[in-house]
Amino acid sequence: MTYWLYRAIAALPLAFSYRLAGLLAWLTQYVIRYRVDTVDRNLRAAFPEQTDAWHSETRKRFYKQFAEVAVESLYGWRMPKSELEKRMKLIGWEPLMASSDEEPKPGILLSIHHGNWEWLVQRSSLAASAPFDGVYKPLHDKGADRFALESRGRWGGTLVTMKAMGRHVLRNRRTPRVLALLADQAPGKNETAHWTTFMNQPAGFFLGPATLANITHYPVYFVRVHRVERGFYEIELLEICKEPQSISQEALIERYVELAEETIRLQPESYLWSNRRWKRTPPKEFLADQATLTESAAASGDIQSNP
Repeated sequence: MTYWLYRAIAALPLAFSYRLAGLLAWLTQYVIRYRVDTVDRNLRAAFPEQTDAWHSETRKRFYKQFAEVAVESLYGWRMPKSELEKRMKLIGWEPLMASSDEEPKPGILLSIHHGNWEWLVQRSSLAASAPFDGVYKPLHDKGADRFALESRGRWGGTLVTMKAMGRHVLRNRRTPRVLALLADQAPGKNETAHWTTFMNQPAGFFLGPATLANITHYPVYFVRVHRVERGFYEIELLEICKEPQSISQEALIERYVELAEETIRLQPESYLWSNRRWKRTPPKEFLADQATLTESAAASGDIQSNP
């Protein structure tokens, strides 16, 4: 049922779908109140220096864009290739593009839930010269999962679950590939994580992307999505490291987090603030290390106490 509902909405002209998005944004924020408390809490923790008015306005802009990206993502199921290329402009993608007489160029793409990540998957699979593999987490609703897989794989990309990615990489190790992950999701309680500070809050990150980089020796890139205007984006390729074996896994993840924060601060309303990203309690060791760093900074005069 969900699959056919999504197909019906996807069949609508995008201009009409944007009108529906306006109603959806209002309902989601003021009537259903979908995770409003979570959005408020995340914004205030991430931007404590901002005013109440700024937080309120950013929350409003988040729900508006959240609804618009939702209908855009459905429209992506049938959007023509030429329109997708027009709506998502590439910046700095030469390291992954090859001419007809060159070998395909491999790489690992890391991004975040910022802007339209559904269109990003499609556009990246078109841009890469090597076969494109996107890591995904299956949706609970089978109809929604079927629709998402069809949409994301329209232009030849292969969708692989995180659990299967290791085997997939080993099976195809002789073929240069492009591996893409949205790496800002929170690890589960029983999963190994690298803990750091992300948007002013303790956050765990999967080490999986760094492990893949060490196995493949592929260069690692961050993909920054910037919304230029409604329905139009720029996707910029930024280098994290050319030789991942030359740095530690933790250093690679720290560089990713740095670029993620930079991207969010450039366009705060475009991040997925409704995600309960910071719900997991950090380990005691991390909290102890942070307390030690704070004490050291205070002792050296880097932190000034209030008079």
